[in-house]
Amino acid sequence: MPSRTDKRPRLRMDPAERRELILSAASRAFASRPYEEVSLAEIAEEAQASEALVHKYFVGKAGIYAQVLQGAVDELAERTRRADAALPEGSSARDRVRASVMTYLDFIAERSPGWMAYQILAGHEPGEAARVRQEAREAAVRALAEVVGGNRGHRDDFAFWGYLGFLDDACLRWVHAGCPNDQRHSLIDAALGCLEGAMGDWRA
Repeated sequence: MPSRTDKRPRLRMDPAERRELILSAASRAFASRPYEEVSLAEIAEEAQASEALVHKYFVGKAGIYAQVLQGAVDELAERTRRADAALPEGSSARDRVRASVMTYLDFIAERSPGWMAYQILAGHEPGEAARVRQEAREAAVRALAEVVGGNRGHRDDFAFWGYLGFLDDACLRWVHAGCPNDQRHSLIDAALGCLEGAMGDWRA
């Protein structure tokens, strides 16, 4: 049996812990450099695992990247749900959307280099990750429709999709500026104005 050339000691842990360690290592790698510059060998070394073990848990680099993206999507969705649940009963649609934007800005500020890398990669990523991103955007549109009292047709479709695109571009500019706190309220007000103008009114 060939001996290992990497003499770095492997950490012994259960499969769930090992999987999370690999995902954490991958998340840091993808946040620091373009997707094509990250290798499975690098991820394995950072996670103190072999490449074979990485392949055991994930189907290649594209599969790991998709899982990293899905984890971020799930975390943001849960944080948004909690922020909405914490609002007083009967809060207006505008207040609920404001809370979701504030949550999004907090989420971005905590991981601004990685978030920027993922935004720049949009449209130029493996198919698995593209599906995760598309499904997340469709879920965000459905959630937005629920908050404002439903989707009334084509105008609302354009309003919801356009608002989310505006929000991403505005946040990218905010991140480029260093996520300054004194710009948060201006960004939030601009986003709310964008959605209100596109829909024509706040219905709920």
